[in-house]
Amino acid sequence: MCRRTFYDPEFGLPVVGEHFKHVGTGGTDQWSYKTYAPLELRPDDAFDRFVTGRGLFWARTDKGLLSILPQKNAHGYNIGYSGGGPHALAAYLTQVAKNDGGTTPAGVPYEDAHPAIVAWTQSSVADRGTNELTLSDLQAMLES
Repeated sequence: MCRRTFYDPEFGLPVVGEHFKHVGTGGTDQWSYKTYAPLELRPDDAFDRFVTGRGLFWARTDKGLLSILPQKNAHGYNIGYSGGGPHALAAYLTQVAKNDGGTTPAGVPYEDAHPAIVAWTQSSVADRGTNELTLSDLQAMLES
């Protein structure tokens, strides 16, 4: 196993890459990466869409930049079941929709999650493949 360090050019957050190579017939050659999530988007960025796939959660800004979705430690996001992860994600997405995509710090209380957004984050539809929800999609959920 070897490690390399990088940084995220968008936020300057550290990234650690770990390389594992199993020597032998049919050996594994794999890299994995770990980093921190930002606590909010940059002050001059606005949220445009939410992107999820393979358990990863991203925000695309109005400038087209892709960023790890802001997240506060111990408020882990998840989808596809009824639990804390989908509630934390729904609470953050609810607040983004209410703020019209403006600055939204991570760590929104679970009880602030809109029921329609909670229903989506808990659904099996949210857990399949890659999904994108625009700011307009999220705002439409608030009206249902």
